[in-house]
Amino acid sequence: MVNPDGEGVPDELDRIADDADVIRDGWQRTVEDTRAMAADREDAGYETLVVFSQDTSPVAPDAEGAEHWGLTYLVDGDTADTVADARERAEFDETAVYQAGAGPTTFIVTECLDHDEEFVVFVAGAFRKREAAGLVRAATERGEMHTHFRTLDGTVIASVEHDDVSAFFPDPQEYYSYGGQFAADAVPAEDDDE
Repeated sequence: MVNPDGEGVPDELDRIADDADVIRDGWQRTVEDTRAMAADREDAGYETLVVFSQDTSPVAPDAEGAEHWGLTYLVDGDTADTVADARERAEFDETAVYQAGAGPTTFIVTECLDHDEEFVVFVAGAFRKREAAGLVRAATERGEMHTHFRTLDGTVIASVEHDDVSAFFPDPQEYYSYGGQFAADAVPAEDDDE
């Protein structure tokens, strides 16, 4: 909305600038929190790997060209090698998910733990809620969720499967409403034939 007289209601440029500040602040808090959680695990005797995604994409199973569905995290070449090595050595037996919302953005940290190896991978990312509705629906219907690490060319170099979808999407309706779908549209109608 543009305010022609410049008073009262903020104009569109102010709104965009405010959104950028909120996203920047949310990401900074995510980075700080991830580092603090990793330090806590290290103090408890765990080895940690911290990955900050350069791009996080919620991918639904029916997305065009989707070979892997779930949250996909873009990592650079050096990090990709480290992540691939970590995945080969670890059997992640526990997942914890931490998240915060800032308007239309979800900031997320997934903690994948291998207690026997005393090894933890933290992956932090951010994505737009409106882009996640298809993934949220598929994950809740199937009762599973996936984390994928990918390189710039789209190659998936490591994956982790999770069985607690509610940890990722505690309030699915929040994502459906951002995706332009509401409760009546988000849940398939039950068949009334008896």
